[in-house]
Amino acid sequence: MNVIASARALNQKAAQQNWHYFCDPGLSFSSDWYSQVLDVWRAKGRSGKMPARSQMTPRDFKDVLRNIVVFERIAQNPSCYTFRLIGSSLTEIAGHVTGMTFEESVPPQLVPRWNECCDLVLDGGQPLRFVGRVHFSGREYLDAEHLYLPLANDNDVPSYIMGLCRYTPRSSDTEESWENQIASIPGALL
Repeated sequence: MNVIASARALNQKAAQQNWHYFCDPGLSFSSDWYSQVLDVWRAKGRSGKMPARSQMTPRDFKDVLRNIVVFERIAQNPSCYTFRLIGSSLTEIAGHVTGMTFEESVPPQLVPRWNECCDLVLDGGQPLRFVGRVHFSGREYLDAEHLYLPLANDNDVPSYIMGLCRYTPRSSDTEESWENQIASIPGALL
């Protein structure tokens, strides 16, 4: 899979559908807060393989555990994902959704977008950054910046996604504010 081309196609679709959510395979994070998690993923993914979910331990992420989410792809064509773990900070945004599928827990209009983003992470086999606006009722004032990492099951099949999610209050609701937020994404990806 050509991740750059797939990210570009997803970003073009996001722009056309006014999703206010974009993929950055260049990992141009706004802070080094994501480095710890990315470093652990890279260290455990030696020999060119992505790490398995079973290799990741809470101790590895003790400083950010409340901002960690784990999804599992339980079906393909069409994809279906379930929440396997959601940190306490994230339940304030999405609720207590552990064990629920996206269809059971996410607003219906967001499910296709979430599935496409997760498929890109697993099928591309590499970490990706996503930035966007929150579209959960009562939380629309937040912007999101997420690091999603693909993880294999114990048979080396890409099946899990671990995310480090950060939410910050939006400083402005204008389109200009949105354009400033995605300015770190290379222009060829839009």
